[in-house]
Amino acid sequence: AFCIAIGQMLIAMAVGFWFFSAEKMKTFVVWKGVKTVFRYHLGTVAFGSFIVAVVEFIRYLMKYFEKQAEAQKNRVMVLLLKILQCC
Repeated sequence: AFCIAIGQMLIAMAVGFWFFSAEKMKTFVVWKGVKTVFRYHLGTVAFGSFIVAVVEFIRYLMKYFEKQAEAQKNRVMVLLLKILQCC
C-alpha cells in the first residue's frame, strides 16, 4: 500500500505543479514533485498506509473468526461477524 500511495502522491504533485506553473513546457515538474513528496509528505503517506494495513488486518482477522465459528457450527457468531464485516 505504501508504494502505491507514493506513486499516487507523486502523480498528484507533478500534475499540480504542472497545472499551476506559468511556463508549462519549461519546468521539471516530475523532479520537483519527487523532491516535495519525499521531503514534506512522506510521513503522511506512511501514516495513511499504516491505517490501511490496520483496517485490512482487522478485516482478515474477522474473516478468520467467521471461518472458525462456521467450523464449530455457531450460527449466532457467524451472523454477528457477517454483520460486523459489512461496516
